[in-house]
Amino acid sequence: MFEIRDQQLRLMFLAHLVREVQRSADESRPPPAGLVPEQVACLRSLTTDDLVRLSEMPEPRVVVEVDTRAFAHGLRQADYVGKRARQIEHFVRHGATAAMLTQLFKLSANDVVLKRRLFAGAHEKLRRPPMPPASTREAIQARWWSIAGSRGDGARPEDLEALHAIFPTYTYATLWAVVHEFDP
Repeated sequence: MFEIRDQQLRLMFLAHLVREVQRSADESRPPPAGLVPEQVACLRSLTTDDLVRLSEMPEPRVVVEVDTRAFAHGLRQADYVGKRARQIEHFVRHGATAAMLTQLFKLSANDVVLKRRLFAGAHEKLRRPPMPPASTREAIQARWWSIAGSRGDGARPEDLEALHAIFPTYTYATLWAVVHEFDP
């Protein structure tokens, strides 16, 4: 919990409180918790000048309480979204196909086009990558087996990133083609 001392923020909060009081009255709902009827009536009668003056005074104190559990959840979500965005950018910049992006990240066709334009440039032509020599393909498949194992849930972006780190000269499209070379 912390106190808001900035006059502009206090004014924003008080204006929001007045809107909430008005909205609750319009919708025949009880006012925000903690307000007594006299305070509600006073808030509804305040002019803009009154609100500005009130925001400049030290009282009433405006204090914000943060729901720490919800805040922690929001931080985890923001971290996940940021990580996913960085992963998508990495895959696009390193030659992932539209089918890969759709399958791995559940992107729509429009999102794939937008990401490619944003990260790889609209002028780049993606062609089918040439397959590496047989000995390299065997090495890639052996490494893939050690990374992904016998997991039946398919390829994960993290697994492909690990494979790409070992074989950085090949695009994701090439690695994908080699890994799935013997798929039915």
